[in-house]
Amino acid sequence: MQRIELTEVVDLIYAAALDEGASWQDLGDKLMTLMAAQRATLWMNDEEDVPGNLLMRTDSYDDEYASRYVVLDPYRSAARGVSLEETVRRRGDVRLGHEIIPDVSYVNSEFYADFGSRSSRRYMIGGLISMSKVIPLGLHRDAASKPFSEDDRRKLSLLLPHLQRALQMRDRLAPVAPGLGAGALDVLPIGVIVVDREMRVLHTNAAAAALLLDSQSGLSTAHHRLARGTSKPTLFARHPDDHAQLCRLVIAASRGSAGGGMQIRARPGALPDGSATLSALVGPALRHLTSSSQPNMGTSVFHGAATVLVRHLLGPSTPPVKLLLDLFGLSRSEAEVAIALAGGVTAEHVAHTRCVSLDTVRSQIRSVLRKTSASGLRDLERIIALCSTMHVAAAGPLFPVEMPPKAVTRRRTV
Repeated sequence: MQRIELTEVVDLIYAAALDEGASWQDLGDKLMTLMAAQRATLWMNDEEDVPGNLLMRTDSYDDEYASRYVVLDPYRSAARGVSLEETVRRRGDVRLGHEIIPDVSYVNSEFYADFGSRSSRRYMIGGLISMSKVIPLGLHRDAASKPFSEDDRRKLSLLLPHLQRALQMRDRLAPVAPGLGAGALDVLPIGVIVVDREMRVLHTNAAAAALLLDSQSGLSTAHHRLARGTSKPTLFARHPDDHAQLCRLVIAASRGSAGGGMQIRARPGALPDGSATLSALVGPALRHLTSSSQPNMGTSVFHGAATVLVRHLLGPSTPPVKLLLDLFGLSRSEAEVAIALAGGVTAEHVAHTRCVSLDTVRSQIRSVLRKTSASGLRDLERIIALCSTMHVAAAGPLFPVEMPPKAVTRRRTV
Protein backbone atom coordinates (compact mmCIF):
# COMPACT_ATOMS: atom_id res chain seq x y z
CA MET A 1 0.00 0.00 0.00
CA GLN A 2 2.82 2.39 0.85
CA ARG A 3 4.44 1.82 -2.57
CA ILE A 4 1.19 2.81 -4.28
CA GLU A 5 0.98 6.05 -2.27
CA LEU A 6 4.54 7.02 -3.13
CA THR A 7 3.90 6.29 -6.82
CA GLU A 8 0.84 8.53 -6.78
CA VAL A 9 2.86 11.36 -5.25
CA VAL A 10 5.62 10.94 -7.86
CA ASP A 11 3.00 11.19 -10.62
CA LEU A 12 1.59 14.35 -9.06
CA ILE A 13 5.04 15.93 -8.77
CA TYR A 14 5.61 15.79 -12.53
CA ALA A 15 1.99 16.68 -13.33
CA ALA A 16 2.10 19.77 -11.11
CA ALA A 17 5.51 20.91 -12.35
CA LEU A 18 4.39 20.73 -15.99
CA ASP A 19 0.80 21.90 -15.33
CA GLU A 20 -0.64 18.72 -16.83
CA GLY A 21 -3.74 17.41 -15.09
CA ALA A 22 -2.80 18.46 -11.53
CA SER A 23 -2.02 21.61 -9.57
CA TRP A 24 0.62 22.39 -6.97
CA GLN A 25 -2.16 22.38 -4.37
CA ASP A 26 -3.12 18.83 -5.41
CA LEU A 27 0.48 17.82 -4.78
CA GLY A 28 0.50 19.60 -1.43
CA ASP A 29 -2.69 17.85 -0.34
CA LYS A 30 -1.23 14.46 -1.26
CA LEU A 31 2.06 15.21 0.50
CA MET A 32 0.28 16.28 3.68
CA THR A 33 -1.86 13.14 3.63
CA LEU A 34 1.14 10.90 3.05
CA MET A 35 3.18 12.56 5.79
CA ALA A 36 0.29 13.20 8.23
CA ALA A 37 1.17 16.90 8.20
CA GLN A 38 -1.04 19.97 8.64
CA ARG A 39 1.03 22.32 6.49
CA ALA A 40 3.32 22.05 3.46
CA THR A 41 5.58 24.89 2.31
CA LEU A 42 7.40 25.46 -0.96
CA TRP A 43 7.85 29.18 -1.56
CA MET A 44 8.56 29.90 -5.23
CA ASN A 45 7.41 32.15 -8.04
CA ASP A 46 4.33 30.69 -9.72
CA GLU A 47 3.51 30.64 -13.45
CA GLU A 48 2.73 34.37 -13.31
CA ASP A 49 6.04 35.05 -11.51
CA VAL A 50 4.28 35.91 -8.23
CA PRO A 51 6.01 34.55 -5.09
CA GLY A 52 3.95 32.38 -2.80
CA ASN A 53 3.56 29.01 -1.11
CA LEU A 54 2.77 26.75 -4.06
CA LEU A 55 1.70 23.72 -2.02
CA MET A 56 -1.28 25.24 -0.20
CA ARG A 57 -4.14 27.54 -1.05
CA THR A 58 -3.38 30.97 0.36
CA ASP A 59 -4.75 31.53 3.86
CA SER A 60 -4.28 34.13 6.60
CA TYR A 61 -1.25 32.29 7.99
CA ASP A 62 0.58 32.49 4.66
CA ASP A 63 -0.22 36.20 4.43
CA GLU A 64 1.13 36.75 7.95
CA TYR A 65 4.21 34.69 7.21
CA ALA A 66 5.03 36.57 4.00
CA SER A 67 4.48 40.02 5.49
CA ARG A 68 6.25 39.58 8.83
CA TYR A 69 7.39 36.19 10.03
CA VAL A 70 9.49 35.02 7.08
CA VAL A 71 12.45 37.02 8.43
CA LEU A 72 12.03 35.40 11.87
CA ASP A 73 11.74 31.80 10.64
CA PRO A 74 14.81 29.98 12.05
CA TYR A 75 14.49 27.14 9.54
CA ARG A 76 14.55 29.53 6.57
CA SER A 77 17.45 31.41 8.14
CA ALA A 78 19.39 28.14 8.29
CA ALA A 79 18.53 27.43 4.63
CA ARG A 80 19.88 30.84 3.58
CA GLY A 81 23.27 29.81 4.96
CA VAL A 82 23.52 26.82 2.58
CA SER A 83 25.17 27.44 -0.80
CA LEU A 84 23.98 26.02 -4.11
CA GLU A 85 27.09 23.85 -4.27
CA GLU A 86 26.37 22.39 -0.83
CA THR A 87 22.75 21.75 -1.83
CA VAL A 88 23.92 19.74 -4.84
CA ARG A 89 26.20 17.67 -2.61
CA ARG A 90 23.31 17.11 -0.19
CA ARG A 91 20.87 16.09 -2.95
CA GLY A 92 18.06 14.07 -1.42
CA ASP A 93 19.22 14.90 2.12
CA VAL A 94 16.16 15.21 4.37
CA ARG A 95 16.44 16.53 7.91
CA LEU A 96 14.16 16.63 10.91
CA GLY A 97 13.50 19.99 12.51
CA HIS A 98 15.60 19.37 15.63
CA GLU A 99 18.59 18.49 13.40
CA ILE A 100 18.43 21.97 11.89
CA ILE A 101 17.55 23.98 15.00
CA PRO A 102 17.79 22.50 18.54
CA ASP A 103 14.26 21.82 19.73
CA VAL A 104 14.63 23.94 22.88
CA SER A 105 15.87 26.91 20.84
CA TYR A 106 12.98 26.61 18.41
CA VAL A 107 10.27 26.34 21.06
CA ASN A 108 11.68 29.39 22.87
CA SER A 109 12.06 31.44 19.69
CA GLU A 110 9.97 34.53 18.94
CA PHE A 111 8.85 32.88 15.71
CA TYR A 112 7.26 29.89 17.45
CA ALA A 113 5.84 31.84 20.40
CA ASP A 114 4.12 34.46 18.23
CA PHE A 115 3.32 32.50 15.09
CA GLY A 116 4.43 28.86 14.83
CA SER A 117 2.42 27.68 17.85
CA ARG A 118 -0.86 28.82 16.28
CA SER A 119 -0.09 27.87 12.67
CA SER A 120 0.63 24.11 13.05
CA ARG A 121 4.41 24.54 13.00
CA ARG A 122 5.53 22.60 16.08
CA TYR A 123 7.41 19.83 14.24
CA MET A 124 9.12 20.10 10.86
CA ILE A 125 10.76 17.86 8.27
CA GLY A 126 12.28 19.20 5.08
CA GLY A 127 14.99 19.36 2.47
CA LEU A 128 16.60 21.77 0.04
CA ILE A 129 16.13 22.02 -3.73
CA SER A 130 18.83 23.61 -5.88
CA MET A 131 17.59 25.66 -8.83
CA SER A 132 18.89 29.17 -9.62
CA LYS A 133 18.78 29.57 -5.83
CA VAL A 134 18.29 27.32 -2.81
CA ILE A 135 14.59 26.55 -2.25
CA PRO A 136 13.50 24.97 1.07
CA LEU A 137 10.69 22.40 1.17
CA GLY A 138 8.99 21.89 4.54
CA LEU A 139 6.20 19.77 6.03
CA HIS A 140 4.83 20.74 9.44
CA ARG A 141 2.81 19.16 12.24
CA ASP A 142 1.04 20.81 15.18
CA ALA A 143 1.76 20.31 18.89
CA ALA A 144 -0.98 17.68 19.23
CA SER A 145 0.78 15.41 16.71
CA LYS A 146 3.77 13.13 17.07
CA PRO A 147 7.21 14.29 15.85
CA PHE A 148 8.30 13.17 12.39
CA SER A 149 10.01 9.78 12.41
CA GLU A 150 12.79 8.02 10.53
CA ASP A 151 10.13 6.39 8.35
CA ASP A 152 8.90 9.87 7.41
CA ARG A 153 12.48 10.81 6.55
CA ARG A 154 12.78 7.76 4.28
CA LYS A 155 9.57 8.61 2.41
CA LEU A 156 10.49 12.25 1.83
CA SER A 157 14.06 11.35 0.84
CA LEU A 158 12.59 9.20 -1.97
CA LEU A 159 10.38 12.05 -3.19
CA LEU A 160 12.76 15.02 -2.92
CA PRO A 161 14.97 14.06 -5.92
CA HIS A 162 11.82 13.70 -8.07
CA LEU A 163 10.72 17.20 -7.11
CA GLN A 164 14.16 18.53 -8.02
CA ARG A 165 14.14 16.74 -11.39
CA ALA A 166 10.55 17.80 -12.19
CA LEU A 167 11.39 21.47 -11.58
CA GLN A 168 14.46 21.18 -13.82
CA MET A 169 12.34 19.61 -16.55
CA ARG A 170 9.77 22.39 -16.12
CA ASP A 171 12.46 25.02 -16.69
CA ARG A 172 13.77 23.32 -19.82
CA LEU A 173 10.33 22.61 -21.28
CA ALA A 174 8.79 25.93 -20.18
CA PRO A 175 8.52 27.53 -23.67
CA VAL A 176 5.67 25.18 -24.66
CA ALA A 177 3.93 24.76 -21.28
CA PRO A 178 1.10 24.53 -20.37
CA GLY A 179 -0.61 21.85 -22.41
CA LEU A 180 2.68 20.20 -23.27
CA GLY A 181 2.27 17.37 -25.75
CA ALA A 182 4.45 15.29 -28.05
CA GLY A 183 3.70 17.47 -31.09
CA ALA A 184 4.55 20.68 -29.26
CA LEU A 185 7.99 19.32 -28.41
CA ASP A 186 9.07 19.82 -32.01
CA VAL A 187 9.28 23.60 -31.47
CA LEU A 188 11.94 23.17 -28.78
CA PRO A 189 15.61 23.76 -29.66
CA ILE A 190 16.61 21.05 -27.15
CA GLY A 191 16.48 17.35 -27.96
CA VAL A 192 13.84 15.18 -26.25
CA ILE A 193 14.36 11.42 -26.47
CA VAL A 194 12.14 8.85 -24.76
CA VAL A 195 13.71 5.40 -24.38
CA ASP A 196 12.85 2.19 -22.58
CA ARG A 197 15.18 0.58 -20.04
CA GLU A 198 16.96 -1.28 -22.87
CA MET A 199 17.71 2.05 -24.59
CA ARG A 200 15.22 1.42 -27.40
CA VAL A 201 13.91 4.74 -28.74
CA LEU A 202 10.18 5.30 -28.21
CA HIS A 203 9.99 8.94 -29.29
CA THR A 204 12.19 11.81 -30.48
CA ASN A 205 11.35 15.41 -31.20
CA ALA A 206 12.67 17.27 -34.26
CA ALA A 207 15.77 18.64 -32.50
CA ALA A 208 16.74 15.18 -31.24
CA ALA A 209 16.25 13.62 -34.66
CA ALA A 210 18.62 16.19 -36.21
CA LEU A 211 21.17 15.65 -33.45
CA LEU A 212 21.13 11.86 -33.90
CA LEU A 213 21.69 12.24 -37.65
CA ASP A 214 24.84 14.32 -37.10
CA SER A 215 27.73 11.92 -37.72
CA GLN A 216 30.01 13.91 -35.39
CA SER A 217 27.62 13.97 -32.44
CA GLY A 218 28.34 12.07 -29.26
CA LEU A 219 24.90 10.43 -29.43
CA SER A 220 23.55 8.18 -32.16
CA THR A 221 21.24 5.24 -32.77
CA ALA A 222 21.73 1.74 -34.14
CA HIS A 223 19.10 -0.64 -35.45
CA HIS A 224 18.91 -4.06 -33.84
CA ARG A 225 16.97 -6.90 -35.43
CA LEU A 226 14.10 -8.09 -33.24
CA ALA A 227 11.69 -10.97 -33.48
CA ARG A 228 9.51 -11.30 -36.60
CA GLY A 229 12.07 -9.44 -38.68
CA THR A 230 11.37 -5.99 -37.21
CA SER A 231 14.01 -3.58 -36.01
CA LYS A 232 14.05 -0.89 -33.35
CA PRO A 233 16.53 2.01 -33.08
CA THR A 234 18.62 1.89 -29.92
CA LEU A 235 20.19 5.00 -28.39
CA PHE A 236 23.89 4.92 -27.55
CA ALA A 237 26.69 7.32 -26.64
CA ARG A 238 29.74 6.99 -28.86
CA HIS A 239 32.22 7.22 -25.97
CA PRO A 240 32.14 3.91 -23.98
CA ASP A 241 32.33 5.60 -20.56
CA ASP A 242 29.56 8.03 -21.46
CA HIS A 243 27.41 5.18 -22.76
CA ALA A 244 27.84 3.21 -19.53
CA GLN A 245 26.85 6.23 -17.43
CA LEU A 246 23.88 7.03 -19.69
CA CYS A 247 22.63 3.45 -19.41
CA ARG A 248 22.88 3.57 -15.62
CA LEU A 249 20.84 6.78 -15.45
CA VAL A 250 18.20 5.47 -17.87
CA ILE A 251 17.82 2.19 -15.99
CA ALA A 252 17.54 4.02 -12.68
CA ALA A 253 14.93 6.49 -14.00
CA SER A 254 12.92 3.70 -15.65
CA ARG A 255 12.77 1.88 -12.29
CA GLY A 256 11.41 4.87 -10.38
CA SER A 257 14.52 6.92 -9.58
CA ALA A 258 14.68 10.63 -10.37
CA GLY A 259 17.61 10.05 -12.75
CA GLY A 260 20.42 12.60 -13.05
CA GLY A 261 22.54 14.76 -15.32
CA MET A 262 25.74 14.19 -17.29
CA GLN A 263 27.88 15.57 -20.10
CA ILE A 264 28.51 13.66 -23.32
CA ARG A 265 31.67 13.88 -25.36
CA ALA A 266 31.76 14.25 -29.12
CA ARG A 267 32.53 11.32 -31.42
CA PRO A 268 36.15 10.25 -30.79
CA GLY A 269 38.40 12.34 -33.02
CA ALA A 270 35.79 15.02 -33.75
CA LEU A 271 37.44 17.50 -31.39
CA PRO A 272 41.17 17.61 -30.61
CA ASP A 273 40.74 17.70 -26.83
CA GLY A 274 37.85 15.24 -26.60
CA SER A 275 35.76 17.78 -24.71
CA ALA A 276 32.08 17.38 -23.87
CA THR A 277 29.67 18.89 -26.41
CA LEU A 278 26.29 17.79 -25.06
CA SER A 279 24.51 18.13 -21.73
CA ALA A 280 21.95 15.43 -20.91
CA LEU A 281 19.29 15.46 -18.19
CA VAL A 282 17.75 12.03 -17.60
CA GLY A 283 14.43 11.76 -15.78
CA PRO A 284 11.30 9.61 -15.68
CA ALA A 285 9.27 9.36 -18.88
CA LEU A 286 5.97 11.21 -18.83
CA ARG A 287 3.03 9.25 -20.16
CA HIS A 288 1.69 11.95 -22.48
CA LEU A 289 5.06 12.10 -24.28
CA THR A 290 4.81 8.42 -25.20
CA SER A 291 1.17 8.20 -26.26
CA SER A 292 -0.08 10.31 -29.15
CA SER A 293 -3.41 8.46 -29.21
CA GLN A 294 -4.48 9.84 -25.82
CA PRO A 295 -3.40 13.49 -25.83
CA ASN A 296 -5.67 14.61 -22.97
CA MET A 297 -4.98 11.90 -20.44
CA GLY A 298 -2.77 14.16 -18.32
CA THR A 299 0.74 13.67 -17.02
CA SER A 300 1.85 10.63 -15.09
CA VAL A 301 5.08 8.66 -14.98
CA PHE A 302 5.44 5.99 -17.65
CA HIS A 303 7.20 3.24 -15.73
CA GLY A 304 9.81 1.22 -17.60
CA ALA A 305 10.97 4.21 -19.67
CA ALA A 306 13.01 7.41 -19.28
CA THR A 307 13.22 10.86 -20.88
CA VAL A 308 16.60 12.20 -22.03
CA LEU A 309 16.73 15.99 -22.54
CA VAL A 310 19.79 16.98 -24.58
CA ARG A 311 21.22 20.39 -25.43
CA HIS A 312 24.44 21.58 -27.04
CA LEU A 313 27.11 22.94 -24.73
CA LEU A 314 29.04 24.67 -27.50
CA GLY A 315 26.07 26.23 -29.25
CA PRO A 316 24.59 29.68 -28.62
CA SER A 317 23.74 30.12 -24.93
CA THR A 318 22.18 33.58 -24.99
CA PRO A 319 19.06 34.87 -26.71
CA PRO A 320 19.32 37.48 -29.48
CA VAL A 321 18.96 41.10 -28.41
CA LYS A 322 15.82 41.53 -30.50
CA LEU A 323 14.01 38.80 -28.58
CA LEU A 324 14.55 40.66 -25.30
CA LEU A 325 13.37 43.87 -26.94
CA ASP A 326 10.16 42.18 -28.08
CA LEU A 327 9.46 40.25 -24.86
CA PHE A 328 10.21 42.88 -22.23
CA GLY A 329 10.35 46.23 -24.02
CA LEU A 330 14.01 46.74 -23.16
CA SER A 331 16.11 49.26 -25.01
CA ARG A 332 18.97 47.83 -27.07
CA SER A 333 21.50 49.02 -24.48
CA GLU A 334 19.50 47.46 -21.65
CA ALA A 335 19.21 44.16 -23.52
CA GLU A 336 22.97 44.06 -24.18
CA VAL A 337 23.66 44.77 -20.50
CA ALA A 338 21.22 42.03 -19.42
CA ILE A 339 22.90 39.46 -21.67
CA ALA A 340 26.35 40.47 -20.41
CA LEU A 341 25.28 40.17 -16.77
CA ALA A 342 23.73 36.74 -17.43
CA GLY A 343 27.12 35.69 -18.72
CA GLY A 344 28.58 36.20 -15.26
CA VAL A 345 30.45 39.51 -15.61
CA THR A 346 30.28 42.34 -13.08
CA ALA A 347 28.66 45.74 -13.50
CA GLU A 348 32.13 47.29 -13.38
CA HIS A 349 33.28 45.08 -16.28
CA VAL A 350 30.18 45.98 -18.30
CA ALA A 351 30.82 49.68 -17.71
CA HIS A 352 34.47 49.31 -18.78
CA THR A 353 33.74 47.35 -21.96
CA ARG A 354 30.88 49.64 -22.98
CA CYS A 355 32.89 52.80 -22.15
CA VAL A 356 30.16 54.25 -19.94
CA SER A 357 30.03 55.19 -16.27
CA LEU A 358 29.24 52.67 -13.55
CA ASP A 359 26.23 54.79 -12.51
CA THR A 360 24.84 54.46 -16.04
CA VAL A 361 25.13 50.67 -15.95
CA ARG A 362 23.56 50.50 -12.50
CA SER A 363 20.65 52.61 -13.72
CA GLN A 364 20.23 50.26 -16.69
CA ILE A 365 20.32 47.23 -14.37
CA ARG A 366 17.52 48.70 -12.24
CA SER A 367 15.48 49.31 -15.38
CA VAL A 368 16.10 45.76 -16.63
CA LEU A 369 15.05 44.21 -13.30
CA ARG A 370 11.89 46.34 -13.27
CA LYS A 371 10.88 45.56 -16.87
CA THR A 372 11.57 41.81 -16.55
CA SER A 373 10.02 41.61 -13.04
CA ALA A 374 13.20 39.87 -11.88
CA SER A 375 13.73 39.79 -8.12
CA GLY A 376 17.51 40.10 -8.53
CA LEU A 377 20.44 39.20 -10.75
CA ARG A 378 20.08 35.47 -10.01
CA ASP A 379 16.46 35.62 -11.12
CA LEU A 380 17.50 37.59 -14.20
CA GLU A 381 19.94 34.80 -15.11
CA ARG A 382 17.07 32.31 -14.93
CA ILE A 383 14.90 34.51 -17.18
CA ILE A 384 17.71 34.91 -19.74
CA ALA A 385 18.32 31.14 -19.69
CA LEU A 386 14.64 30.45 -20.40
CA CYS A 387 14.67 33.03 -23.21
CA SER A 388 17.65 31.19 -24.69
CA THR A 389 15.57 28.02 -25.01
CA MET A 390 12.92 30.00 -26.92
CA HIS A 391 15.41 30.88 -29.65
CA VAL A 392 16.17 28.32 -32.33
CA ALA A 393 19.62 29.28 -33.58
CA ALA A 394 20.19 29.52 -37.30
CA ALA A 395 23.90 28.94 -37.08
CA GLY A 396 23.78 25.45 -38.60
CA PRO A 397 25.03 22.16 -37.12
CA LEU A 398 27.62 22.06 -34.35
CA PHE A 399 30.05 20.18 -36.57
CA PRO A 400 30.63 20.71 -40.29
CA VAL A 401 28.75 18.18 -42.38
CA GLU A 402 29.90 17.33 -45.88
CA MET A 403 27.15 18.03 -48.39
CA PRO A 404 26.98 16.85 -51.99
CA PRO A 405 27.90 19.53 -54.51
CA LYS A 406 24.98 21.56 -55.78
CA ALA A 407 24.34 22.04 -59.42
CA VAL A 408 25.46 25.47 -60.61
CA THR A 409 22.69 27.57 -62.03
CA ARG A 410 23.80 30.21 -64.47
CA ARG A 411 21.90 33.45 -64.57
CA ARG A 412 20.82 34.52 -68.01
CA THR A 413 21.75 38.00 -69.00
CA VAL A 414 19.56 40.06 -71.21
